[in-house]
Amino acid sequence: MAEAALSQSSPQSDARRRGRPRSQKSKNAILKATNNLLLRSSVQDLSIEAIAKKAKVGKTTIYRWWPNKTAIVMDALISQPGIQSPLPTPKNNAEAVTMQLDKLIRLLDGANGETIIQLFSEAQADEKAQKIFADTFLVPLLDAIEYSIEQGQASREFRSSLDTKMAVDLLCGPIFFRLMSRPHEMTADFRENYPKEAVRLISA
Repeated sequence: MAEAALSQSSPQSDARRRGRPRSQKSKNAILKATNNLLLRSSVQDLSIEAIAKKAKVGKTTIYRWWPNKTAIVMDALISQPGIQSPLPTPKNNAEAVTMQLDKLIRLLDGANGETIIQLFSEAQADEKAQKIFADTFLVPLLDAIEYSIEQGQASREFRSSLDTKMAVDLLCGPIFFRLMSRPHEMTADFRENYPKEAVRLISA
């Protein structure tokens, strides 16, 4: 009898198992709804209420995963197809940095770039939003580039005298400057040529 009892699921455990897929489905619906709304709305005009209505969930469901709008929008951007795709294996560290810069330009191109600008602007007035923006978007990206630079210094591909954090600023700064000042010039030609030219600046 004891063995039979152990082999049977309780109603509570059955409910939990059934609840997990539904929860993930709701989360995916929220991310999809956010991306769809951002096609027609700015980050400033977007609201938790609008996301909940579009995703057909309650606001409490949204706050189960995200503390505020900035967190939802960042996760929505990252969830887009292709954004999380791993980069091909580079043959050396110079190629790794080139690929990382190319990925950054692709991420910031078009509507996503506008959303990033709006997020950055809105986060300036909210310390929690600033941290989410940095931790979710900036830090992983910049850390990856800094790591490749350090490895390139060790393999003598890059100048050993470089301050790695300053080198990251040197490489990424022009991309963000163009995004903020001349977004229409984030062209295929810029994406094709800039990463290679930038890597030459730090090469040994």
